[in-house]
Amino acid sequence: MKKAIFTWILCVLFSSFSFSQKKSLDSIIPFIKTEKDSVLFDTAMKYFENMWRAEEFDMALSYESKLLSISNTIKYNKGIGNVYQHIGNVHNLTQQHIKAFYNYDQAATYFKKANHQRGLAIINNNKSTIEQGRGNSEKAIHHILEANLYFERMKDSLVLSSTYNNLANIYSDIDNYELAEEYYQKSIALKKKFRPNKVGSALNNLALIYIDLGKIDEAEKLINEALKISKKNNRTLDKAMAYTRLANLYKANKEYEKSKKYYDSSYCNAVQAQNFRVAANIKQQLGEIAIKLKNYNEAEVLLDEARTELVRLDIPPLLLTNYRHSATLDSARNNFASAFIWQKKYQQIADQISRNESTEKISKAEIRFKSELEQLKLLEEKEKQELKTQGALFKYRIFTFISIGMFVIGAIFLFFIIKTRRERKRYIAELNESNQVKNKLFSIISHDLKNEIHGLDGTLNLLKENAISKEEFEEIVPLLSNRTHQTSIMLNNLLNWSKSQMNELNAKPTEFNIKDVIQNKFSFFEPKAARKNIQLNNKLDATLVYADKDMFSIVSQNLLANAIKFCKSGDSITLLSNEKEEHYEIYFQDTGVGIPEENLHKLFSEDTFTTKGTQQEAGTGLGLKICKELVELNKGEIKVKSILGEGSTFCITLPKAS
Repeated sequence: MKKAIFTWILCVLFSSFSFSQKKSLDSIIPFIKTEKDSVLFDTAMKYFENMWRAEEFDMALSYESKLLSISNTIKYNKGIGNVYQHIGNVHNLTQQHIKAFYNYDQAATYFKKANHQRGLAIINNNKSTIEQGRGNSEKAIHHILEANLYFERMKDSLVLSSTYNNLANIYSDIDNYELAEEYYQKSIALKKKFRPNKVGSALNNLALIYIDLGKIDEAEKLINEALKISKKNNRTLDKAMAYTRLANLYKANKEYEKSKKYYDSSYCNAVQAQNFRVAANIKQQLGEIAIKLKNYNEAEVLLDEARTELVRLDIPPLLLTNYRHSATLDSARNNFASAFIWQKKYQQIADQISRNESTEKISKAEIRFKSELEQLKLLEEKEKQELKTQGALFKYRIFTFISIGMFVIGAIFLFFIIKTRRERKRYIAELNESNQVKNKLFSIISHDLKNEIHGLDGTLNLLKENAISKEEFEEIVPLLSNRTHQTSIMLNNLLNWSKSQMNELNAKPTEFNIKDVIQNKFSFFEPKAARKNIQLNNKLDATLVYADKDMFSIVSQNLLANAIKFCKSGDSITLLSNEKEEHYEIYFQDTGVGIPEENLHKLFSEDTFTTKGTQQEAGTGLGLKICKELVELNKGEIKVKSILGEGSTFCITLPKAS
């Protein structure tokens, strides 16, 4: 009655706990909406974990889709991985291993995206446990090694010290002593550094490997070290195992008295540690030593006491050893009938163990078969789904290719339309430009050049008809010279401008001294400058440049003509040079009327711009434009600075001669 009441109370408490977890989870979920709520999501996962750990599996699974949806919405990869991992744990605990593996694989995908090393390690550890239960030792080892790899990356030495020891135990069970030794050594190294009080068990395990391999001296050294550490840290079970190993060593060497001494010490520590299985096994080992020493009565007592304890603990493998020792004892006493009875009992237990092992193997085989059958069904469903998806994908691809093809054709068609329109616009622009050039040319010929030629023609007709006196003729000559000079400059500019419009101007650079060119130009312009009472100053240094000499001559002629045109009586024009690292700067300075600031940007523009000089000299507006084009053809630059009423400075740069 009391037991029933106690069970009822436990059930009520358990139900209350589960209800509390469900209520807590439901209260948190509505508030998880953005990436910032990842901490809140982790709290929800703790309640979810508590739920399945309390074996409320159906309740836990009912939250699967909701938690996955939330973690996907807030783009929380670690959270998605955690959901899949916990769902895998539920399926693992309910023996649905295929589903467990599927969810673990999904979790691993998201943990890799989040670079969550510990999560990946735990998943591989869980897979290893499943494979061990299914009897797949090689796969179990593979997953443990993967888990260890992640723990090594995290440098989690505390966990590694245990996982290395577990891995070594597995290798030892399958008789791979080389790898077992390697991982025991790794475990010992880490435990000495981080868990020195727990290193004894690993030392004892490695010693057992060395005993099996016949490395007696090395085994004894390890056992003594384990014993020393166990005594220092008062770890009684580790001491018991160390004494047992020493006893085994001396028994193998037939030093039975020493072996008995260490078995006695081992037994005392095993009893103190309350490990009755170890204690019972040691007692029957003492019984075997008593037989060796021919202390038959003592052996009988020890074996009887051990047998009673082993029957109580229900440990058939150790009972087999007990029956074998008992048969040996009776044979030594010449009591063969009793020895036969022990042998018969031994065989009965051995047969029972064999049947149990066979049943276990069959059970494992059935579980594996069911798992594989379930996996095949899952694969078939997956293949059907993939075929369905591939069909839809094929249709989608066909539609996509058709759309892309139509888009490409449309794009090509549109490209040619745009190209045709652009070419038509370019042709129209070129035609308009050509028309403008033609109109400008006709305008200059019909107006500016025509006026100059008519003026010359009129003067010559007067001379021809002797209509003017000698004194008048002498007055007209300077004017006639000026007009001829102006017409010459105009024709040169017109010719060069026409060539530039037809893209026929090409520079032919040579080395020459600018000072010589300017000196010739000064000689040419001196009469005109003298008539306006303008002083010409050539202050150029010896300036060797690499440019087209004829083009520079045209530039300098235009700049000097412009300067004279806009200077008044008493003004001056000065040429200066300034040497730079890779070029020369040549300055044309005048103290003339200057240029209004609003007109500076018009001087070199595409549209021609001209104004009257100080004596109403006219121009075509082409001079400065030609200067800019010719200077740039020679890899130079032209700039202007001017102050109204104070004068202007034109600066051109040209490459230095090498």
